[in-house]
Amino acid sequence: MAILARLQAPEGDSLRVGENEPVRVMALVGSTSRRDETLENEKVLRLASHPKRPDVVADLSLRISDRPLWRRILDVGIPAATLPIYTARSANGRIDRGALLDRAIEQIEGGVGMITIHPTATKEIVAIARHDRLVPFTSRGGGIVIRDLLSGERASNAYLDILPDLMPVARRYGTTISIGATFRSATTFDADDLAQRLELDTQAELATNLRREGCSVIIEGPGHAAPATIKSLAAKMLAANCPIMPLGPIPTDLAIGQDHISAAIGATLLGLEGAAHILAAVTREEHTGGVPTIHSTLEAVDAARVAADVVDLHRRGPAARELEIANARSTQRTCVAGRTVPGCSRCGDACPL
Repeated sequence: MAILARLQAPEGDSLRVGENEPVRVMALVGSTSRRDETLENEKVLRLASHPKRPDVVADLSLRISDRPLWRRILDVGIPAATLPIYTARSANGRIDRGALLDRAIEQIEGGVGMITIHPTATKEIVAIARHDRLVPFTSRGGGIVIRDLLSGERASNAYLDILPDLMPVARRYGTTISIGATFRSATTFDADDLAQRLELDTQAELATNLRREGCSVIIEGPGHAAPATIKSLAAKMLAANCPIMPLGPIPTDLAIGQDHISAAIGATLLGLEGAAHILAAVTREEHTGGVPTIHSTLEAVDAARVAADVVDLHRRGPAARELEIANARSTQRTCVAGRTVPGCSRCGDACPL
């Protein structure tokens, strides 16, 4: 059975995501203070005009703005994704359930195509992660839910509390619910451990329930995972029978400052296993602590697009553009893009073409 999700788009038909569709690319933007709001708005404009324009742009802003970034994303005609918990009110580490639901509904009614929730955190998995892992958890949104979950003996997962009220609204507006990976691994040594396996089981169960309620759903994939681990993770994620959005995966912890490259490699490996349908475009600043520049944001999209093209070539066969390039090299007798005469300055007369 084909696995499929739909992300509503600002104009025209909804964006289809799934095993019979092209691999999609999602860019990441977001402001943490008023100082960087101008930069993030400029990123949205540049992404919209980029030759390899992303299919989705996620607003990861941590601050409330008079004109939220996700609205600007919709204004330029790109489907938007959000994480409602980033801008929902909280006090003393506790999540205001009503405010969280209101924020999610505001974004859904505003036209956002996908919202990410973090309903998988339990006290049991938190305890296992803290005992077994080098880094217990790295998800920012998941961390907010975990702090709330541990605030008292009777505390429960905030998203599970509001999910019965959230599902009918998402269904009515056709908004896809992404089940976040709260326990995605932060190092290759923590990948595919008990905490991650328990979360994957929970994601699959929740995905089944959401689909039963008529909701469009995807699951987030792993963070860091060595190549040997990616294959086993893919099999577990596919059990959810819905599209998968990996956050990388990062297949080596050594590529600091070059994570746009390592993430593209990891996404390709996972995609070849059939378990990557939306690729999050990871920037080179992922582990440097720096704010991604406009250049590195576009660079990350380009790297993710290469990975998507490779996976599509494997899954769907050569695209028309692939054959066009091959024919151009044949007829022009040169491998240089755009050149109309044989040879090039690199090979000279020794070029075998």
